[in-house]
Formats: sequence, C-alpha cells, structure tokens
Amino acid sequence: MSQACSFGVAKEAGAPYIAPVDRRKRIRKGTTHVAKITYIEHGGTEHVVEVANGLTVMEGARDNNIPGIEADCGGACACSTCHVYVDPAWTDKLPAKEDMEEDMLDFAYEPDPARSRLTCQIKVTDALDGLVVQMPEKQI
Repeated sequence: MSQACSFGVAKEAGAPYIAPVDRRKRIRKGTTHVAKITYIEHGGTEHVVEVANGLTVMEGARDNNIPGIEADCGGACACSTCHVYVDPAWTDKLPAKEDMEEDMLDFAYEPDPARSRLTCQIKVTDALDGLVVQMPEKQI
C-alpha cells in the first residue's frame, strides 16, 4: 500500500520519510562546491554571493535576489533580460558563446561584442570562482 508524502510522491507504508535536501543546506555544510561571484549593479553596488556548481550565473542572481537581472524567460535563452558585461579579466576564461546566445544579444541593451553575455548560458564551475559581472543600465 502507498501513501502520498507531503510533496506528492508516493511511498510505501511504513517506509521512513526522507526529506528532500535543501540546496542551501548543502552549500552551508560544504557538500556542494561553490564559486564566489560578484554581481555589480549599474550604480556600482556590489553583491558577492556563493553559487553552487551546476547552476547558471543567472540562477545565482535569481536565488540571491540580485537586482538588475530579470531573467524573464527563466533561463531558456529566449530573451536578453539576464544580460551582463563580463569583467575584462574573465572574458577569455568563459566558454565561447553559442549561436543562440549571439542572436539573443542582438536584443540586449547596449551590447558589447567582447564583454556581453547572457547569464543563463554560463554554467557555474570551480573555474568561475571570483567571476565578476556588471549589469547594464537596464534590461530590455
């Protein structure tokens, strides 16, 4: 006989309940690798946050309530509202832009051919520890 758990997944009667692991708890306990990323608002306010490997730079901004990255499409590379300027020291350290990202950057506010990126297309890894991105004046 099955029962529904509080989050809707069936389990066998009598089986122990195992709660889903909260990503933030794993980060605090050190079981997930993280990269420190600095997000700089257009006005200069800096936000240094730890973002778990495997997430995108956009998800790190969203999860930490960083203003200036709207992410209207939720990371589907179907808008340009997560556009940033990558610090010049980091531009050559990131993976190359794919064609879809290049196309969407045409719709971004004042794109810079060398520094503009969509944060939904940048996966966080240990190699991105220390990444610095700056938000444009506005997202369109």
